[in-house]
Amino acid sequence: MTFEIIEREYDETAYVWRLGFRADATPYQPVGFDAEIPVSGWRKQIGNVENEAFPTFWGSISLHSRGAESDRLLGLLASYYNIPAPEAEKHSLFQKIFGNKSDTLAATWKFANRIECFAVGINSDPALITDDVVRLKLFLEDGIPNGRFAEIFFNIDMPQGFAALDEKDEEYRIDLVHWLSLPGQVNANPYSN
Repeated sequence: MTFEIIEREYDETAYVWRLGFRADATPYQPVGFDAEIPVSGWRKQIGNVENEAFPTFWGSISLHSRGAESDRLLGLLASYYNIPAPEAEKHSLFQKIFGNKSDTLAATWKFANRIECFAVGINSDPALITDDVVRLKLFLEDGIPNGRFAEIFFNIDMPQGFAALDEKDEEYRIDLVHWLSLPGQVNANPYSN
């Protein structure tokens, strides 16, 4: 899914970009989320792919809820993945007949307030986010053998004002929805301090 970058704020004391993302989700209202991407603290590692140097940059980012926009995003993902909704609040007959579909999605799913994720910049340095496209793979895990684990690609093109969330593999769908729907402040990075 492609998102427009609608908010950009650089925190000079924390060396972090705070970005807001929004996408059209016709016939629903827009969906979105926020993210904090640090520009320092990334650990560089050089690998070798077909006899060529392949740099990766390891660190963490956090995803944040934008309220109903993020709840709708989670609801759309769950619907697309055929994951049943949690027990919804009871709505009156009037709300069921005349209510907005977007309101129903947002009411049944709640995006976590904040999710810290382990991340790797794939052949791109997140410290250069203002100048170059940054290609990230996010890892959401609990660190327990055979525990909850998901991966998703997150590409950010700040110069052009767009970003994309792309599925890594169908096998991660259930655990991705699990992590995104946990309440409150979620640590999905077992490598954080």
